[in-house]
Amino acid sequence: MSSQGEQESAGDGELLFRLARGDERAYRQLHDRHAQSVYRVALVLVRKPWDAEEVAATVFFELWRKRDAVRIVDDSILPWLLTVTSFVAKNQLRTTRRYSRLLSRIPHDGPAPDHADEVAGALDALRISQDIRAVLQSLNPRDASILLLNVVHELPIKDTALALGIPEGTVKSRLSRVKARLRTTLRRYAPPAQEADA
Repeated sequence: MSSQGEQESAGDGELLFRLARGDERAYRQLHDRHAQSVYRVALVLVRKPWDAEEVAATVFFELWRKRDAVRIVDDSILPWLLTVTSFVAKNQLRTTRRYSRLLSRIPHDGPAPDHADEVAGALDALRISQDIRAVLQSLNPRDASILLLNVVHELPIKDTALALGIPEGTVKSRLSRVKARLRTTLRRYAPPAQEADA
């Protein structure tokens, strides 16, 4: 039987193999390894810590439920987890909007808690701005996943396509449209023409 240290140093592929056979320890190791990254992305997308926790919990439930269908990229399940995160977050946002409309009809006592520091910390950790977050939130889940995997996490197009289970050409064309949208949204950050030519 392998030692504790060997189990902790096992790659995602090996842990996923064990997980597919019902190994709960492998599941916990995968959770511990990737939970912070999933939570940060979820927090950027949904903006409230408790919603982000719910999204992250759902993502790891999906890991357990779909353990036989998880795609591995460079011995990592993180691209798959982040793809699921963007889909779950979009669903969470739709649910939250419906719930907020209902709650807006009920009077409230006192101000709502401000979680700006935690959200800002997650944004800093991901090195993306408020404007990029706004674009992420406005994208459909597939395009948001492409942007997160290829631009934010710097996964090559080939690996992004593998993680999402779509052709490389589809990733390239969607990424081109998303980048054009980002250029329009973030135009104010562009260097002046003189600096760009220098």
